[in-house]
Amino acid sequence: MITIQPFDTTQDGHSVSLVILKNASGMEAHFLTYGAILQRLIIPDKREYTDVVLGYNDLITYENDPYFMGQLVGRNANRIANAEVVLDGKKVSLSANEGTNHLHGGFEGFGKKIWNVAELDDEVVFSYRSKDGEEGYPGNLQTKMFVKLTEANELIMRLEATTDQETIVNLTRHEYFNLNPQSGEGITKHALQINGGGILPKNENNVPTGEVLRVESTPFDLQELKVLAEPLSELDGGFDHNYVLEKYSAEVPAAVLAAPGGSPKMEVHCTQPGLQFYSAAGIDAVPNKYGAIQGPSPALCLEPQYFPDSPNHPNFPSTVLKPDAVYRHEIRYKFL
Repeated sequence: MITIQPFDTTQDGHSVSLVILKNASGMEAHFLTYGAILQRLIIPDKREYTDVVLGYNDLITYENDPYFMGQLVGRNANRIANAEVVLDGKKVSLSANEGTNHLHGGFEGFGKKIWNVAELDDEVVFSYRSKDGEEGYPGNLQTKMFVKLTEANELIMRLEATTDQETIVNLTRHEYFNLNPQSGEGITKHALQINGGGILPKNENNVPTGEVLRVESTPFDLQELKVLAEPLSELDGGFDHNYVLEKYSAEVPAAVLAAPGGSPKMEVHCTQPGLQFYSAAGIDAVPNKYGAIQGPSPALCLEPQYFPDSPNHPNFPSTVLKPDAVYRHEIRYKFL
């Protein structure tokens, strides 16, 4: 079942709709056309239904939110050093919205835009046209997100983009997950597995050095399901690191997250080579829809993407999109 209904109006007068997808087992995904935000993700867990993503009840809080809460992030996820790239042999300056860095698409990335929405049989498609020069990016970029909720309790999001000039594209989702929100506690008792044997070390500006560090014998080793309390206690500032995925496909999850006690459990599947794990250690508390969840680390983000600062590292997979190509990326949340 798919329902599209009015939600609210932005401070500058744009109407925002609420898009609700439901399946027969009671799972629901609620998206806003503002930022293509996933506002609620309600999953069946034994005899209960749990909303496992942090978010807000009202639009104005999303408009003022500094955490990219539930957004579709673009044109470029993560950081670009010195807010500068080289395209077609020319230097291109992007907006510097985090010191000297360009972060998550700039001052008003895709998560602050109004998206169009249309229903297509058993899925919906969100679309947004980013104009040439937006946040410094060249080219008119047409972006689509196809969303489907299956009877196997999977939320599938297919991202596509095309351009009329050579540009940079690296899209991701920015959900904050807490599989036990009714407790009011953060994610230290959750267990996490990431199928990546390496991370990208960062410099003082929080961008990759270009090296790959093996995770064995470090707090970053999450190759087996591990309760997060111990590694979080060993890392000053928690996790905000990009993992180099060695296994990622529709069949093999990039990550597995389990609530305290082992249920519910979520798998993250993707088609990109990197996964940014952000433990939100710097967030003291989030008001959320049902009352505050205390930090640090009230929730966590698992962001499938190309590597941070890829345009400035020739050894990283390229994020350049040319006019004759189509950017494609699938993200899937599966609940067990």
